[in-house]
Amino acid sequence: MPTFSRLFFLLFLAILTLAASGCSSTKITDKWRAESVEEPRAKKVLLLSLIKDPVTRAYFEEHFVAEAKEKGIEVIPSHQLAPNATDMDQEEEIRRLVQESGADGVLVAQLKGVEKKRKFVPSRLDWYPDSYHYSGFYDYYYRSYRGIYRPGYIGADDYFKMQFRYFSPRTEKMLWAGNVQTKNPRSIVGTIRQIADEVLDSLKGSGLI
Repeated sequence: MPTFSRLFFLLFLAILTLAASGCSSTKITDKWRAESVEEPRAKKVLLLSLIKDPVTRAYFEEHFVAEAKEKGIEVIPSHQLAPNATDMDQEEEIRRLVQESGADGVLVAQLKGVEKKRKFVPSRLDWYPDSYHYSGFYDYYYRSYRGIYRPGYIGADDYFKMQFRYFSPRTEKMLWAGNVQTKNPRSIVGTIRQIADEVLDSLKGSGLI
């Protein structure tokens, strides 16, 4: 399984491969919400990214936080409180981090990898209106379209996948989890912000933030 420190490398390769492809799309493929658990909406969420490289971690968290700010949600990037990933190796350090942040919700982000799926695009015959030379209706009707044949081909889609888990510092229990994927990512910043948008909307819809 790839480590989260390879985030930019994997995204960069996917973006280069898809330079001429269509628009990207991000969605939550599956999610889980704890049942019969009463938890007040969090007013402040601490974002813990499992990223060893400090530059990559800071970049990811800052763009995630920027999207949250636009949505009116306060998210604290953990790299500001603990710049090095080794600062979060021990349970005591994580407890200190949560307490210091004043967060009443903790969101953990983890990279799952990039998956390439091959596909066959079948051939097709497209019709386009021709020029308006023909004065008569029947003449125009039968001659006003020309066909263009497009042969089939083998293509591929790239899926950038992440997993998020949301915990309550009060009970120390996991309340929500979701797998997110971006099909054919077009930019690093755009992908991060799309992911943040989906995750935060789901948490809000679940009554957690």
